[in-house]
Amino acid sequence: MLSSRLLRRAPLLAVFAVALVGGCGSSDDEKTPAPEPQAESPRFITDAKGRVLILRGINTSNSTKADPDRSPRLTDADIDRIAHRWGFNFVRYLILWDALEPSPGQIDAAYLERIAADVKRLGEAGVYVMLDMHQDVYAAKYCCDGAPAWAIRDDGLPFEQQELWALNYMEPAVQRAFDNFWDAGGPHADLQQRFAATWQAVAARFAGEPSVIGYDLFNEPFPGSDFDGAEALFRKTPEDGGTSKTFDETKLGPFYQRVIDAIRKVDSDHWIFFESRYGAPANGSPSYIPKLTDRRPGGPRLVFAPHLYSAGAEATGRFSAGDPTVSLWETQRAADLARHGGPLLLGEWFSFTWADPNSRPFVDQILTMADRLQIGWAYWAYDPGSPTGSALRAEDGTDNPATAVIVRPYPRAIAGVPVSFGFDASARALELTFEPRAGVTGPTELAVPAHTYPEGFDVEVPTDPGRQVSFDAATGVVRVTTDPNISPQRIRVVPKPKGP
Repeated sequence: MLSSRLLRRAPLLAVFAVALVGGCGSSDDEKTPAPEPQAESPRFITDAKGRVLILRGINTSNSTKADPDRSPRLTDADIDRIAHRWGFNFVRYLILWDALEPSPGQIDAAYLERIAADVKRLGEAGVYVMLDMHQDVYAAKYCCDGAPAWAIRDDGLPFEQQELWALNYMEPAVQRAFDNFWDAGGPHADLQQRFAATWQAVAARFAGEPSVIGYDLFNEPFPGSDFDGAEALFRKTPEDGGTSKTFDETKLGPFYQRVIDAIRKVDSDHWIFFESRYGAPANGSPSYIPKLTDRRPGGPRLVFAPHLYSAGAEATGRFSAGDPTVSLWETQRAADLARHGGPLLLGEWFSFTWADPNSRPFVDQILTMADRLQIGWAYWAYDPGSPTGSALRAEDGTDNPATAVIVRPYPRAIAGVPVSFGFDASARALELTFEPRAGVTGPTELAVPAHTYPEGFDVEVPTDPGRQVSFDAATGVVRVTTDPNISPQRIRVVPKPKGP
């Protein structure tokens, strides 16, 4: 992430031109909390019990990029904090191509097993894992992370390291490296072939892992010379796509289809997540990715997983009350849902700086919007050290102010199809309304972090006097079993009334 101090050093138009978005520089019922997902509802991700899953969690971790083993180094205490104290059921787990395939065609099996060890521990704690093939500015050579050295094809063009990491995207060598990667029919076609084969190897290893919810194909794909810098400054309409539309339709969409097809040869069950291009879509502009095909039995399991960052907020270090990013993002993503179908997930977002008093309204907008759309999200990021929105303090590893806001009650598994849900922060009240669905075998689960209700809480089910309610204080999970013949069902979690 970028500090506002550095942003103010750069010309504002240049800052907007790179869009300044992206995370850079996450009974037997209790013992098996991460069942294999099933596609029983086209609008939602569902689990093997037929329940709709609402995935809420965090990216783990920014530190992966610089770690010599390309690992987030999650301790048992970290996992306990994420899963139980914070109540998250989801992590977006960074993996890197340069570690997976250090030489062409040679997959590092030891790296896969290090990932698998973390997946196992997270799953045992009730956390689903989305494996995210992360990149920023193509490769470590250019400042950040991603492709192995052998996959860098920049034709010898110049590169000058920029103080602001995102400005490195504008360097000729970086743009040429991306152009050669996207040119799937040219002399560098082997790059996408190897990339797809690497994903196939990852999917083959994790195809049978119930704690893996799926695969995020490519973090923030940068369009290379097709990048439209003015698009972040002057948000375009869907009818005025220019080079962005061409890139999405002729390069990014076909690339995703190739990787999806490769994964499906070895894994027909896990969900596949795909993102919008780097830049303007995260700031509320359109995406033009064509509808993708999932050639698997039983219907598609594709999830659109774009990011959300306000370029204006990052450029100024402050969030303006009139910033339209969140509302525009919601409008454009609704259009994407109409085109793609399937679930939507917010793969990255953050507060940009908690020193700004307007951070809280900005975050509240995002959280309220996510509840309104009934979508999951992953906050950027878990590890400490960032001057912006990391969840932990750099000096002592304790919770940043971010966690007091983003760690809040939500329905993590719903025994039916949600009609609506939302958390009223002022009243500290979670309300869920859903339509029961035949064949669901598990209870509705609500995450209730302890800090929200220090005086205790009540669970109200006014629609069903015969409901059964249990609370596991160790995990912070409320389980509610309701009558499937009563529709709709309504559940509320509210503070326990104060005594006289």
